Amino acid sequence: MEKDIFKILLNYLRYWYLFLISSIICLVGAYFYVRYNVTPEYYASGKILLNDKEEGEGLQSFSNLGLIKNSKNINDEIGVLASYDLMLKTVKELEYDVSYYVKGRFSEIELYDKSVPFKVVINDSMPILKYGTLGTVSIIDEFTFQIETFADEESVSKATYNFGEQLSTEFGKFRIDLISDKFKTQDPIFVRFRNINNIASVYNNKVRISNVYESGGGLLRISLTDPIPDRAVDVINKLIEVYAKSSAENKNFLAQSTLKLIDERLDLLTGELNVAEKDVETYKQRNDLINVESDASRFVSLADEVERELAELRSEINTINALENSLIQSSDQSFSPISSYNINSSVLAGSILAYNTEVQRRKNLISASGIGNPMLPELDRQLIESKNLILQNVRNIKAQLLRTQSELASKSSQYRSKISSVPTAERALLEINRDQGIKQSLYLYLLQKREEEALSISVPFSDTRIIETPQATSYPVSGAKTPIYMGALIFGLFIPFVWVFLKDKLNTKILEKEDIEAITNTPILGKIPSSMEKDVVVVTGHKASAVAELFRLMRHNLKFLSQGKNNQVIMVTSGKPGEGKTFVSINIGASLAITGKKVVVLGFDLRLPKLMKNMNLDYEYGLSDFIVDSKKSVDDLIVPYEKEKNLFFIGSGPIPPNPGELMLHERVGELLEDLKDKFDYVIIDTPPIGKVADAYSLNPYIDSTLFVVRFNYTKKEELNVINEITENKRLKQPMIVFNDVKMEKSGVYSYGYGKPV
Repeated sequence: MEKDIFKILLNYLRYWYLFLISSIICLVGAYFYVRYNVTPEYYASGKILLNDKEEGEGLQSFSNLGLIKNSKNINDEIGVLASYDLMLKTVKELEYDVSYYVKGRFSEIELYDKSVPFKVVINDSMPILKYGTLGTVSIIDEFTFQIETFADEESVSKATYNFGEQLSTEFGKFRIDLISDKFKTQDPIFVRFRNINNIASVYNNKVRISNVYESGGGLLRISLTDPIPDRAVDVINKLIEVYAKSSAENKNFLAQSTLKLIDERLDLLTGELNVAEKDVETYKQRNDLINVESDASRFVSLADEVERELAELRSEINTINALENSLIQSSDQSFSPISSYNINSSVLAGSILAYNTEVQRRKNLISASGIGNPMLPELDRQLIESKNLILQNVRNIKAQLLRTQSELASKSSQYRSKISSVPTAERALLEINRDQGIKQSLYLYLLQKREEEALSISVPFSDTRIIETPQATSYPVSGAKTPIYMGALIFGLFIPFVWVFLKDKLNTKILEKEDIEAITNTPILGKIPSSMEKDVVVVTGHKASAVAELFRLMRHNLKFLSQGKNNQVIMVTSGKPGEGKTFVSINIGASLAITGKKVVVLGFDLRLPKLMKNMNLDYEYGLSDFIVDSKKSVDDLIVPYEKEKNLFFIGSGPIPPNPGELMLHERVGELLEDLKDKFDYVIIDTPPIGKVADAYSLNPYIDSTLFVVRFNYTKKEELNVINEITENKRLKQPMIVFNDVKMEKSGVYSYGYGKPV
């Protein structure tokens, strides 16, 4: 396994220059991308607590006073915090409609207000008329500054002004105030006017408000990302401040409306209570009653209860009548808040709350942009519709109350008929006292509620508490340089890696020994390195080259793989021409000859003979002559090799018209038997068995077969022929020779192209 990993790594390291070039290109690209396109953004967040229930004592207890309860739905409050109108108020108070920039090396750099030595103050009564770049502001001294404007690429105008001076430009009216004395080394600053509505929309989309705990609760996290961390913190702080202020204003507005209603009811009840007390006094004097003990029966108690309910019902009817009269008398163009008058109807209360919220929104719009705001007509139409719906709801409630009153009056009449036995004077006094008690109880109740409402207004209490002060990270969460450079480096290494991987996977040719072993179980006799020598015979007695040594190694392997069997006749073949079978035949014979063995090499490729041509040997008769002419003897064919006394060759002779049939001639067997008697080894160079079947006819006479495979030339699918030979035993003792292996300086074999032999 370790060798496999080493070979895989070595295969990739051969292309180290591609990895280096690709990494450099990607890193350079990342540098320019970061320089011109990436703006780092920082993350800021804080935590607030709404409707804090843990502080049960002190000021918090006043939050539940009065007729109006301050309990809030957290999801609704999240919606309020995330609303566009609240963010618009926030950026207006932060005065983000003016931005400042300085010129950097490659692009403009935005300055935050705190780092600018001056401040542009826009006239509140005059809105911005145009958005864009005013120009550059250069501070001359502590009293004056210069504005340089650019009408176009060539037209430049300069003007000098005093700090605090009112300026009237095409952008609007404003002044510039000096707020810091650190301006001597300040570069010219670009001043831009921006649309405050667009800025509010941008920040409203960027701010995130969520519950800290999945189970809900009032603990909320407010987060924001921005290129300037201090600005992100300021936006969150100001948003919390504006929310708390708006919430308090809304609470006080509703409480004041309720106080007004209570005062009106108290004035009315005071008069009614005085009349009831006077009636008691007059009745006692007239009837000479001092101590009247009530012995009213159960029916009296029931009657009292019904009368008490009727009194409360009358109060509710009076209240609903007051609200109805208020709505009828108000004109369509009168958009003032509506008090709920403590009417026990959640639907009506919800409608009134929604109407009052829209009225407050209309008031804010008029305060911000005047009555000419294009949103006002649509908002007025919606308010009129809401008021009509509220009036209809009030009338429905009134009808229901009247029906209930009628039912209670009927019950009261029934009970009164049951108590006829009670003395008239006593019964009359009881009724007078009961009426007085009901009015007194209602008066005390309203007086208590008025005091509670007054306390809820006067107490400086806020139901929004900052739990975690907003802070920004010291490192960017997006647009950071290090991840981009790391990504570019990884991508730069990945590209050549993929190229080498695909190159290896998509290559259909034999590239290494493992490719052969993956396809066939046929034993590999050896590997032959690529030879740069001009002489086709690379194995001689005096040479110690790598090629010669590997042929000697193959000679030993040949004896080992034969396992003691007779291996005198060796056939050398291949799948197709050009794989080097002739080269292998010659040098296998030479490696055997230098050991003192007598060896003959036969050129049995009768279709495309190369043996004698490659050896540069002349001969008179060849194999085809011997086969067709019975007068020719074996000695007529043998050609000695002058450089090696034990090495001999036999040429193929003239190319016959029927080489396949000629290979089946009985003279072939006679020839090989005769050569076996005269030589220790007979090497047969045959035609490729992947193209023609000539070599199969020699199988009865051979002892082993060498199948030559060449790097980057033999295709993987072409090795199926050797599998077929092995499985069907069509040739004896097949072995594979891997040809054209290159040796690097390190001594490790690699593979490359070689010239066909």
